[in-house]
Amino acid sequence: MPSTLKYLDSDMVGVYETGPDGKKRRLTTLLWGDSVKVTGKENGRWKLDFSRRQWDAQNRRYKWQKHDAFMSDKVEFRAGPLLKVRFVDVGQGDGAILETPGGQIVLIDGGEEEHIYNYVSSAWAHVLRTKPLELSAIVVTHGDADHFAGLAHLVNGWGPKGRPPVNTTRVFHSGLVKRPSGTKDILGKTAKEDGATYAVDLQENLLAVPDNQMNKPFLAWKQALGKLKKEPGGLRISRLQYGDDDAFDFLAAEGITTQVLGPIVEQVKGKDALRFLKTPGSGGLSASHTINGHSIVLRVTFGNVRFLFGADLNDESEQLLLARARADGRSLAAEILKVPHHGSADFSGEILDAIRPVVSVISSGDESGSKEYIHPRAGLVGALGKYSRATLERPLIFVSEMVAFFRKLGHASVQKYTAAGKLSKAVDVRNTYEKSSFGIVHVRTDGNRVVVATHSGREDKKELYAFSVDENGEITFEDTPKAL
Repeated sequence: MPSTLKYLDSDMVGVYETGPDGKKRRLTTLLWGDSVKVTGKENGRWKLDFSRRQWDAQNRRYKWQKHDAFMSDKVEFRAGPLLKVRFVDVGQGDGAILETPGGQIVLIDGGEEEHIYNYVSSAWAHVLRTKPLELSAIVVTHGDADHFAGLAHLVNGWGPKGRPPVNTTRVFHSGLVKRPSGTKDILGKTAKEDGATYAVDLQENLLAVPDNQMNKPFLAWKQALGKLKKEPGGLRISRLQYGDDDAFDFLAAEGITTQVLGPIVEQVKGKDALRFLKTPGSGGLSASHTINGHSIVLRVTFGNVRFLFGADLNDESEQLLLARARADGRSLAAEILKVPHHGSADFSGEILDAIRPVVSVISSGDESGSKEYIHPRAGLVGALGKYSRATLERPLIFVSEMVAFFRKLGHASVQKYTAAGKLSKAVDVRNTYEKSSFGIVHVRTDGNRVVVATHSGREDKKELYAFSVDENGEITFEDTPKAL
């Protein structure tokens, strides 16, 4: 039977099938703006053309299973899709995916491990059956591995017909490249002016940087970019700085405005330069604070709703941004804030006061003891509550690792496989856990109304909030809806 693509105008929608026992069984729960293929109405239910990917343990591969699916006839539909932003739990790091109503996708960072590859290959499995996922742009906010090394895993992952699973024609970065460990000038050449030290070795095209001038994560990313360059349409790699708003003109036709608020570049001896930042509490210069503080910062506006992606800004760079924004008459106010630097203690209450978020999302997680930074810090979480929109009784603060769900397996025999996918051996592991639900914070908006939702360990339970934003930035929360 022919199907019609429709978009949900109900906040949470259960999709069911009838089990062998005659009882309805929930297959999944969809959110506001998700699309469904409707084949008609029968016995007071919407019938669906519905398939989903399932793991075939015997053959160690995924297969597609078609279901005789339906949903309540009380479900309402809207004329078209929404702007969607997904903040993905990538462990210690950042990873966000912006998807426009017109289907354009911008990937902002990708963590360090394989989490972003696992999520993309699952969320867009229906696309990857036949072709790579087309990305309008990849934004690497700065050169710390926990923001971009996972992108190399993504590009090097499984894709249709041996190609990378994603393709893009635009890659944006901050211009700072880390040299190999032990290099004296880890960020390249420096210059001094008026008593300040600057990084002046800013790169434009990462593919042109010699291999011996890159640390291992950068080299792996360069090699992955080489694969993308061979894709149809070529690849443009560009360094962004404050004011390069026209780099995102490809979103403008959809009514989406993007401001590039960082890094703030200065001129030193006729060259673009980034000021070296200091270790908090001391006068010593710090390469790590410099590369963090000079992140690409984006403020995205759709209708009345504004997002601010804070990358790894720190107190010193936040003060620089505040001064520049005030001088230029730019507002930093935003309803949704991707909190800078995973909720570290190195932050400015003054910039939070300028942003006044309604929803704050902290991207943090544990990977190993060597990468434990005690994120988010309690003082930062308290400050988010203090500096949230003044009219709110209950501002929303999410932490990506807290919205994932881990199922305890106990004592288990874990199968190990070779790189070629052959069974190698089984290892006994005590107190094992399995991440059975991705830690995703979903934000959906039509430019006025906003829905924020997260998953849980149960398919029928979601945490969901809805509010509207008027032209003056006033917020009106709705009663939390129930799933249909």
